[in-house]
Amino acid sequence: MAVAYLIGPIKCHQVDKTYKLIEAVGYHVNLQVWRDFCEAAFARNWPSPYVEEVITAENPLGYIAGVCIMRRTHDKIYGNVLGVPVFIVASAADSRGVSRSLLNYLLAIARNRHCGFIRVAALQPTNWPGSTDICGRNGGGILIPVQ
Repeated sequence: MAVAYLIGPIKCHQVDKTYKLIEAVGYHVNLQVWRDFCEAAFARNWPSPYVEEVITAENPLGYIAGVCIMRRTHDKIYGNVLGVPVFIVASAADSRGVSRSLLNYLLAIARNRHCGFIRVAALQPTNWPGSTDICGRNGGGILIPVQ
């Protein structure tokens, strides 16, 4: 299915819609905590490569089809890594397209931030950003080389 998704930092009108995905996969975060988490991103005056950013994939009808949270980290073995502790895709017809669009965006960000790898953590509701294992090193996940 050829659908263009709008991929980028979360916008104010997407916060509550995106929370439905966060809630559906079992993260133990209530709506107010999610709103506060997103509000911190809106309040920043300048971009910072070392803080969590929420990225959304919105379809042409305005539905949120995917969300991820990313942050640049430094790994002793791999150097600069784009850590992605949350990567959620929810599409009945085009999960491959949503995943590909989000991954292409993450690859572009990783190149821009001089990261050699992207580490996508395994889905674990206890591994919320800010936990001690943001990149999923101990909880599984995958390491994607950036070329």
